[in-house]
Amino acid sequence: MEISKETKTALHKMIRLTPGVTPKDISELTGDSHNTICNYANPNMPDHLPSLKKFEAMMMYTQNPAVLKVWAHKLGFVLVPVDVDAERHHEMNILEAMMQTNVASGKANQKVYEVLEDNIVTPQEYEEAHIIFQRIIECATAADKALSKQAERYISSMPKEKA
Repeated sequence: MEISKETKTALHKMIRLTPGVTPKDISELTGDSHNTICNYANPNMPDHLPSLKKFEAMMMYTQNPAVLKVWAHKLGFVLVPVDVDAERHHEMNILEAMMQTNVASGKANQKVYEVLEDNIVTPQEYEEAHIIFQRIIECATAADKALSKQAERYISSMPKEKA
């Protein structure tokens, strides 16, 4: 039985491409050698895999959900982050970003309904609604970035026309 190429690639991303985390940091966490961690991250070495215990420790340390996203997609699910800040937009796909936008939109509708029940908007009510509207903007930005990322893949694969 072998691990899928997608999972191995995601493991590579988690170990090698997590901002602010190096394989050396992970080796200190797990007690494995630096070379062992690099072997875990090597997609061409399918037999070098961390134990489930070490995998969980690495994932919690890096806070990188790349492997979980692959597994969720393989099972027909979407991994949706609860809160996504501007620095993590690149981790969301289009569907995840749109779902977050819809959730925030529903919260905004509920808040506006509550605020307008008495036709008075207090500063606190405004602030609460404002935070929700900011969340919608963040989610819409994430969706835009995810769509742009998809477009770049398409554009980069197109043959270049000569003038």
